Amino acid sequence: MKKIVLLFVLAGSIFACTKKEDGAAAATTSTDPSVVLAGVVIDTSANVGLVMKAITAIEAGDSATYRSTYSPDVVFHDNLDSMGINENMQMFKIMAEKGIKLKIEMGPVWENQFDKPSKKKGYTNYVMSKCKFIFTRGEKKSEMVVFAVDAIRDGKQVEEWLHYDRSAFVEISK
Repeated sequence: MKKIVLLFVLAGSIFACTKKEDGAAAATTSTDPSVVLAGVVIDTSANVGLVMKAITAIEAGDSATYRSTYSPDVVFHDNLDSMGINENMQMFKIMAEKGIKLKIEMGPVWENQFDKPSKKKGYTNYVMSKCKFIFTRGEKKSEMVVFAVDAIRDGKQVEEWLHYDRSAFVEISK
């Protein structure tokens, strides 16, 4: 439960601390006078396109394109278990070996940009997304909702935080 709360706190914090970009963003507001919301959502950018390219590659089983969207030293926090690109890419091998087909339904995808880099890692750009992975294997079908936050630097994904319930993939893999 702590991991879920941490992911939502991170996404909420990033969303609340965004800068305004004229023409590319929509400000959030509330009709409740006791609530003051300020922030922007950038729904179309090169960084959003980069994340969408990676997601499309997962669905197509295109491991080369998927790998090309990440820096070689990317760190994945997969349900807060940290790993590199080679460990993360094991999903392609498992799906191919088990005959698992994947369809991805995209939910919202947006980018947040900060004026100042983060103190610890120097990131200024983050892309958030929510999608549904629909796995099929023969007559079996399972669904998994994935929440992701990707730090982007120099046109590559350099760090990724993912949260999802693994049981859907474990079940379809049996």
